[in-house]
Amino acid sequence: MEQVLEVRDISKAYERPAARTGGNGGPGGPEQGGGLGNVSFQLFRGDVLGVIGRNGTGKSTLLKILAGILLPTAGTAWYRGRLVSILEFGTGFHPDLTGMENIHMNAALLGMNRAEIAQRCGAIVDFSELGDAIYDPVKNYSNGMYLRLAFSVFTHLFCDILLLDEVISTGDFAFRQKCYDRIRDLAAGGTTIVVVSHHPDAIRHLCNKFLWLDKSGMVAFGESPAILDDYLEQCVTNLPSTGEEAVTVDHFCLTWRSGMNIGGEVRMLRFGLRAKGKDWEDPIFQTDDLEMEIEFEKLNDKEQIEIGISILALFEAWVLVDSHAIYYRFHEKVLQPGIYRCRYLVPAGILNFGKFQLGLMVTRSQEMIYQNPFMVNFDILFQEQEGLRNHLARRVTSIVKPTGSWHIEKL
Repeated sequence: MEQVLEVRDISKAYERPAARTGGNGGPGGPEQGGGLGNVSFQLFRGDVLGVIGRNGTGKSTLLKILAGILLPTAGTAWYRGRLVSILEFGTGFHPDLTGMENIHMNAALLGMNRAEIAQRCGAIVDFSELGDAIYDPVKNYSNGMYLRLAFSVFTHLFCDILLLDEVISTGDFAFRQKCYDRIRDLAAGGTTIVVVSHHPDAIRHLCNKFLWLDKSGMVAFGESPAILDDYLEQCVTNLPSTGEEAVTVDHFCLTWRSGMNIGGEVRMLRFGLRAKGKDWEDPIFQTDDLEMEIEFEKLNDKEQIEIGISILALFEAWVLVDSHAIYYRFHEKVLQPGIYRCRYLVPAGILNFGKFQLGLMVTRSQEMIYQNPFMVNFDILFQEQEGLRNHLARRVTSIVKPTGSWHIEKL
């Protein structure tokens, strides 16, 4: 494989005024803060790198250093070939020129001759879906129109390395899908791409390498999607956002010491999940039945209460939602005051191994009075199974993985 980009121990520190001190109240000397710390990685032709991290961790700074807009405080970066970047709204286009004129200007700046520009111009206009607006000044464009043009231009002009900062997160759903397909085509053709995005589903499905940054520097770099999962898991918490005192016990179960009051109707006592037939502290595998358990106290006999659960993948894809309210046999089952226990079973062979979040919903006569989809983080671990090529089964990272039935015959 041909290496096209290397970053060695790059850091970027910004000087900022020190806080005012006592005495004469004057400011102290400048302090070093923010920026980027000690980042190193290599990319090869056709790699798609997803850069992840919270705001202020240096993701955009890294791209600006690679694009030559900023100089690093320490370290070096080199690349081979032609590099194109879409980093900030407004960068690269002249507002008084039309969309068509901006296409020609950017192509010329990248060293393309008139024949090359004419060859690609039609594809750029068609991809942008701007129609006759391509002949209007771009200062009259909406943000969505502008970003359509920017992505279309810079992904159809020849380059070896493409830098994208949050561009793939914009636009309507259909255009985003076109962008994803275009990125895959470019990578398959040998273009190396670096993507910054806060949309983990896009990062997961587009990228073959991952770079996780935090304020202290580089946390991880590699090919494993587990880097993305670990980052997402760090961003969420096991405790419910209710303001009530709760303790997490037995791994994936929440118990409230005094009960969590919901609308004066219900006091939640316990909520969690485990592998059916196992203890709370036992690990859960993809071969286990999942059992959710909810204990609560009904506080009055005014209206019936319905309990629901939800399961999300860590990148916020809704995997499962269910409630006893939708089944006739449970109608008015929770109407009288008292303590109730609900159990809900998800059979094995539906959810794949991975990281998930369990959520709680409470309705009063079909009116939602409480919803928190992020109550409990839980892991489903991979367990080898007889009859499977387990080294391949580990690579199947879909959210669901029911047991399929294959039939092959020679015709």
